[in-house]
Amino acid sequence: MIDIIVPVYNTPLPDLERCLNSILNQTYNNYKVYIIDDGSNTKTKDYLDSYIKDKNNFIVKHIKNNGVSNARNIGINISNSKYITFIDSDDTLEKNFLSESYTIIKDNNLDIIIGGYNEIKNNIITKTRLSEPGLYIYEKNNINNFLEKLLTSKTNENNKEIGDCPTGRIYTRLFKRDSIGDLRFNTNIHISEDTLFMIDYTNRVSRIGIINKVWYNYYINDYSISNNTKKEKLINDINNFINEIEKRMNNESNINLKKAYQQRIDKSLKNIDKIKTIDKR
Repeated sequence: MIDIIVPVYNTPLPDLERCLNSILNQTYNNYKVYIIDDGSNTKTKDYLDSYIKDKNNFIVKHIKNNGVSNARNIGINISNSKYITFIDSDDTLEKNFLSESYTIIKDNNLDIIIGGYNEIKNNIITKTRLSEPGLYIYEKNNINNFLEKLLTSKTNENNKEIGDCPTGRIYTRLFKRDSIGDLRFNTNIHISEDTLFMIDYTNRVSRIGIINKVWYNYYINDYSISNNTKKEKLINDINNFINEIEKRMNNESNINLKKAYQQRIDKSLKNIDKIKTIDKR
């Protein structure tokens, strides 16, 4: 069985319905959905309660608002299946995601399988992020090549097959639940929290698979948290992320990875400079 974690916070109902229906439309149906309602308004709460009434494998847990990382952590804590995946409440899954990812992760004894996704704005696909054709597996002897791409967002001769596949995201992938273990999302980080999770996850697993299949649709919306964060808070959030990256860089003995961590810090500092420039206009 697969557990699907869906954090929800005041998602517009048409988008929320689109998301949940994309789960219902999966060709693989041995799954359980944990909807973590992160303190949504009464309208959203009532909709969720109504939606799951006739669906035994959909469960809603209403909690006090404490952010998406806390909601995901609660989902992980209550999950009890062999495999687990995450979807944001305004996005959708391609109908073959569960069946294809389950077959690949099981047949290749992977800790995680990662696919690609479409970026959609105004109902138009603006970008598709994929690896090179084929299935690529990173093991202990070369898993650092995957981590370099995750940190720098750039490929090199040792990981060029990753292409534009999203390595630092939390969606469009299926995890073996045991491989997550006691790892949880950092609730003090409010930007790139999925990237930080994936960095720590990569450092604890043995087999990562990447395949060039589109499994997920990421919708770019004006109401999303990232589009509505005040500049001062955004800068503070990025600085908190940098502090976490510095901790990991200081504990890293591999020279190439140290450089990769530094590149990630430099990229984040440039983002802060851009935000400050916008403030001055």
